Amino acid sequence: MNTARINTPLQTTSSASRRYDQTRLLVFGPQGQLEHTRLQGLAQVLQPGDLLVLNRSATLPGSLRGSIARSGAPLELRLAAFQGPSAQDLRHWQAVSFGAGDWRQPTEARGPAPEILAGDRLIFSETLSAEVLAVDHQRLLQIRFESPDLLPALYAAGQPIQYAYHSAPLALWDQQTVFAGPPISAEPPSASFALNWQLLLHWRAQGVQLATLLHSAGLSSTGDAQLDQQLPLAEWYELPAQTVAQIAATRQAGRRVIAVGTTVLRALEAAAANTGGQLRPGADLAWLKIQPGHRFAVVNALLTGMHEPGSSHLQILDSLCPLAQIQQGYREAAARGYLGHEYGDLSFLSCA
Repeated sequence: MNTARINTPLQTTSSASRRYDQTRLLVFGPQGQLEHTRLQGLAQVLQPGDLLVLNRSATLPGSLRGSIARSGAPLELRLAAFQGPSAQDLRHWQAVSFGAGDWRQPTEARGPAPEILAGDRLIFSETLSAEVLAVDHQRLLQIRFESPDLLPALYAAGQPIQYAYHSAPLALWDQQTVFAGPPISAEPPSASFALNWQLLLHWRAQGVQLATLLHSAGLSSTGDAQLDQQLPLAEWYELPAQTVAQIAATRQAGRRVIAVGTTVLRALEAAAANTGGQLRPGADLAWLKIQPGHRFAVVNALLTGMHEPGSSHLQILDSLCPLAQIQQGYREAAARGYLGHEYGDLSFLSCA
C-alpha cells in the first residue's frame, strides 16, 4: 500500500491535556458506513461479551542526552525498541541517535548525528552509560546499558520523547495511561490516553470484558525517510495466561476481540504468528508488520488514534478496512476538525 494516497491533513493538538469528555470518535462500520460520535458513544458500538485488550506498559523517559566517550561528541539518543529478555531486565535496546537540536525542531531538520562505532561507550550521567553492540544503520544502534541500578539512572537522566508539534515540554506523567504498569515503552500506547476508569467500568457494567498485555511501544519517527520505513522495529511483548484464556473464551463464544491501540494489535497478531496460529502465554519479540492483505488470526476490531499520512499505522487501517472507506472517513474527519497525533481523537474499525 502507498500510504501517501491517504493524504488528508488533520489538525494537530499541541496540548498534552487529557480529553476524557471531548474526544471525538470516527466509527468505520463493516458495511462501509461511517459514524461520527464521541468516545462515550462507543458504548453503542460495543456488545456484551466483547473483549477489550489494553496495553498496560508505562512509558520511560526515552530521550537521553550525553556524549561519545571516544570522541566527546555530544548526542541525543532516543530509545526505539526494547528487545527483552524481561520487564525486569531493561538493558537491551535498539536506539536512534540524533545530532544538534532538540524536540522543538522537526526530527527531519535536526543536524547530522555524530559518528558512532560498534564498541563505543555512550555516557549520559555519572550513573548511566551504555555500550554500542552494533550499528544497524548510520543512526540505528543496538545498545546495552551498563548501569547496575538502571531504572533510577534512566529516570534521573532521561526526558520524555516528544516532537515539534508540542507547545511546551512534556512531563513524564503526560505519557502514562491511567492503568500503566511496568515501564518498558519508549513512547506511550497513546490510544488509551482518553480512557478513564469511569468509561472502563461503564463498559464493563454493560458486559464488555477487559484484558491486558505488555508491549513495548517503540519510536514513531526518526526524521530519516529510509529509516522510518523500517518502523516499527521488533519490540518485546508478554502475553499473560489469563489474557490467552479470555481471548479463547471470547472467540469460542463468537464475540469480538478488540485491540486498544496498534501496539496491542501487533502484539496479539505477532504472538499468533510466532506460535503457528495458536496463542500461548509468554514473552517474545513482535517482528510482524501488519500490511494490507494480512489475515487476522486474533483481532476483530481496533480502537486507535487518527494517524498521519505516510505512517506505518495507516497500513494497519488499510488492512482492516477498504482504502476508499478510510479516505472518505479521513476527509470527513478533517472537515469536522478532528485532531491528530497521540493526544488527539480516535477511530474504531471493525471491517475485516
